Amino acid sequence: MKKNFPLALYLSFSVSIFLLLVLGTWQLNKNFVVNKNNKNFKNRNQENALILFSLPDKIEDLTYVKFSKVNLTNNFLYLEPRTFKGQVGYHKISVIQVDGRYLLMNEGFITAKEFIYNNIKKKYEIEGYIITVPEPKFFELKNDIKNKVWYTLKLEDFEKEFDLKLSKYILYQQRGKEDNKFKSVIPNLVSNVNHLNYALTWYFLSIALFIVFFLFYMKNHKKYE
Repeated sequence: MKKNFPLALYLSFSVSIFLLLVLGTWQLNKNFVVNKNNKNFKNRNQENALILFSLPDKIEDLTYVKFSKVNLTNNFLYLEPRTFKGQVGYHKISVIQVDGRYLLMNEGFITAKEFIYNNIKKKYEIEGYIITVPEPKFFELKNDIKNKVWYTLKLEDFEKEFDLKLSKYILYQQRGKEDNKFKSVIPNLVSNVNHLNYALTWYFLSIALFIVFFLFYMKNHKKYE
């Protein structure tokens, strides 16, 4: 007796295999981007710093820069929660002025909030890695602007909070070892995660699922002819 072809089962297998291939390709692309960023990070350090007196309109992510004659401001906030080598704390995000333009700066990790104000008339030299402020990911918490609780780097929220037009970049300040208050952090663009392994896992799963479907079809296709 002939049976109706199980279209729903066929579609389930097809969609599952397609999604696994998409996930594998996504991880393969992430592996390419991460490897590129890690290579740039290794090649750009204090010894190869780009000396700047003003903020350029365009600059490549993870460029190590040294700004001269920077004015600090007293605009800052704390991103929470953040971790550093097992400790839970905050990242202090402040605003600096470079040749009349306002730039966000991650001063580093600290275990407790401090509200110490700067000498805004003094000129400073500041160095670190600069990147474009990334778009918040879908799963990241939204900032609680009303209660001034900050979870995510979101340029529009910070512009409203500080009432300033901010550059699209953020500087991750790198400090000397003598500074024990703040621990310098690096951008999340630098990663030790092996995305190639994840990509291969998704691809192997898609192949395995295809083999299962193929064997099922070969065993049962005559029932539907």
